[in-house]
Amino acid sequence: MRSAGAATLDELLTSPSFVADPYPVYARLREEAPVYWCDPWEQWIVTRHADVEEILKSPDRFSSSGWEARFLGLLPDGFREQLPRVVGHYETPVLSNTDPPDHRRLRTLVVKSFTPRVLKGMAPAIERLVDEMLTPLESQDEIEMISEFAYPLPATVIAQLLGAPVESGEDYSRWSADVVAFVGTGSPDAGRSERLEASLGAFRAHLEPLLRERRERPRQDLLSHLVADHDGDSLTDRELVATCVTLLFAGHETTANLIVNGLLSLLRNPEQLALLQERPELMAAAVEEMLRFEGPVQRVRRVATEDLELGDRAIRRGDSVMGFIGAANRDPSVFEAPDRFDITREPSHLAFGKGIHFCVGAGLSRIEAPIALAAVLARFPDLELAGEPVWKPNITFRGLERLAVRRGHPRSMDV
Repeated sequence: MRSAGAATLDELLTSPSFVADPYPVYARLREEAPVYWCDPWEQWIVTRHADVEEILKSPDRFSSSGWEARFLGLLPDGFREQLPRVVGHYETPVLSNTDPPDHRRLRTLVVKSFTPRVLKGMAPAIERLVDEMLTPLESQDEIEMISEFAYPLPATVIAQLLGAPVESGEDYSRWSADVVAFVGTGSPDAGRSERLEASLGAFRAHLEPLLRERRERPRQDLLSHLVADHDGDSLTDRELVATCVTLLFAGHETTANLIVNGLLSLLRNPEQLALLQERPELMAAAVEEMLRFEGPVQRVRRVATEDLELGDRAIRRGDSVMGFIGAANRDPSVFEAPDRFDITREPSHLAFGKGIHFCVGAGLSRIEAPIALAAVLARFPDLELAGEPVWKPNITFRGLERLAVRRGHPRSMDV
């Protein structure tokens, strides 16, 4: 029998207020029930830093494989048969849903496409793209930062990474949004599933000619690296498409949210904004604090491989477990004054994960976000909020649906 307190926590976790501001709920969970079984989601919720870190660094006990099958199993009876692309995608091994040794093989192949040299070489193109996107906004008194800048920017960067035409960025944004909407809730629903089915079909149709071309005529782009043979091994066609889907939504959604969440944090903390404008050399540290304070990825999902104890709770083999990174990054046992946004804080967080599943795109985000934010602050030094921000109804990817800002007088900038 559930206690009244447990029922209340279930209600909090599934309420709209949790999406708008999850941090009070995280604090209560850390204090009252750091390892908590959520009945509506049929999963364990883990919120303390030490426990979340244990999940991240222990793939032998907390598997990345099998969660998707359980998630799809929550769909209405018989509905899976109407989603062959969705089911096929989540049954295909990619970095996020595999354990060693399969994960080791895939990571070796994918990481070779994300070398520091490749990423550093992208900086000038990102700077030009940021300049092109911000210039038309100088004539506007009010700017909707998501639709006009933060969302199209990383979509276009991903398109360029894959060697696709720049105009593909709009399609990439839409396809990415459908993936994120599907995986970002506690349980799937029919409408999101059908939209994802259509988007996966469109993305595959878009990718297949690009893959054929790169095999015949390789270029210096990410897709050419992904299709290449590496020491006698290469990704299969299914692995290639599934990996590109993963790179699309992970690289797009997380970077877009990092830029917008970071800008919001600065605007809500004007003393920190002023400090960053006085000392632009703090931008790298500021981005790390943005990742900790209002991270774009709030949770990871795993499956217990054995009967075990975590936080004095008995977790059974096969149980689904969600480690909330957003809660761990505000754990007062690790971070002093964790609810204070402080760009001078020593960089430390779990926003990119830890261990074998550390985000392969972290380097790209750490290049793209500082360029974007520095350019925005340089062009529009007197920004302020124009209305209350609206958060997306998503428990996995924390991001805004709308962020309207008012601007002062622009000044010239070299990027």
